[in-house]
Amino acid sequence: MNRTIVLLIILGLAGGLLHARKTFFPSRAERARAAEVMPVSVSVPPAQTVRGPAVDVYGRDGCGYTRRMLADLQAANVPVRYYDIDLPAVEAQFHSRFKHEGIMRDGGYELPVVAVADQSLARPEPASVIYRFRSR
Repeated sequence: MNRTIVLLIILGLAGGLLHARKTFFPSRAERARAAEVMPVSVSVPPAQTVRGPAVDVYGRDGCGYTRRMLADLQAANVPVRYYDIDLPAVEAQFHSRFKHEGIMRDGGYELPVVAVADQSLARPEPASVIYRFRSR
């Protein structure tokens, strides 16, 4: 009985140490995989410089979904106007533009919010945004 309890304690501690190592000290391969999932940076021209039809993307610089959307749209050569909603003026414009669009969930928005072809979409798939832009 005592040996069983000691063995369970040892196994529990070993499992906890392995979990802590993976969580707090990721290997190089795990760090590289995480970098592939979330691109480090995407350079988008200022919204004022984009002329003609374009996709309006509202998001945050630190949001992985927003960065992925911007990277995929740029890879598909779709013109983008990006608005960072962490800026107070843009945040006010964002709320006034989308508060009656029916895309708010649980008192907030799923980012990025995209306006394309007279439709507002919350966290859409990049492929659907590209399709809607090209078939507008």
